[in-house]
Order: sequence, then structure tokens, then C-alpha cells
Amino acid sequence: MEQDKTQNTTQEQEPVISETEMKMPEESFTGATGADKTAHLGAILGVLIVILVLILGGLYIWGNTMMNNIDEMPMEETSIQRPTPEENNEPESNTADAQIQALETVSTSNEIEAIEADIESTELDSLDAELNAIDSELEDALNAI
Repeated sequence: MEQDKTQNTTQEQEPVISETEMKMPEESFTGATGADKTAHLGAILGVLIVILVLILGGLYIWGNTMMNNIDEMPMEETSIQRPTPEENNEPESNTADAQIQALETVSTSNEIEAIEADIESTELDSLDAELNAIDSELEDALNAI
């Protein structure tokens, strides 16, 4: 029992610490040193570079496969051949050529009077009639569908 009393008394006594032992540390403690910070930064940059290289490589491969698919596709005839007037069954194609030539005939003068004469000689009234005829043909074709 005496031992228990001595142990209780020793445990109940407050520790005696001198003031020199209770000084705050003069150096501040940072969680990581400068070397640790750069190590993490290097690892992050390494991962980002690897991801970037993988993305660019994937885009390059995807672009090559797309180009190969285009090359393998059968090419359709891209040149459009204009049908002859007999194939079109258009008797007015000769008059259309004559009208185009008449519209293209202008004087080479720069003077205002010559330009006004060219404007007055240009017959645009027939264009409205042709556009109306084309419009009615299109409407008939749509109604037939």
C-alpha cells in the first residue's frame, strides 16, 4: 500500500520545468521542405506531359484512319457533263444563247452616255417571264409528287 501512496503522490505532483526549457522554437516548421514541393511538382508535370502525348498520339492515329477511309471510298464521277440540246429536249436553247450574246454585247467606252445606252438596250423584261415559267414548272413537279 505504501507503494501505491508513493505512486499516487508522484503522479499528482506537477512537473517542474524551467523557463529556458519552455521557449518557442525559433525556426518555423513547414510541413514540407522545398525539395519535397518540387518533387511533387515534377511528378504532376510528368503526368500531364504523358497525358498530353497520349492525346496527341490518339488524334494523329484517328486522323490517319479517317484519311485512309476517305482514300478507300469509291470515287464517284465528279465531272458534270452538260447535256446536249437534243438530250434536254429544249427547243429554246438557241434563243437562250442569242439572248445571252445580246446581253453580253456592250460598248467599251467609259463615258456616261455609252453606259446609259447599254443599260437602256438591256432587255430584262424577258427574264421575269422565264423565271415565272421556271417557277410554274417547279410547282407542277412538286404537285405531281
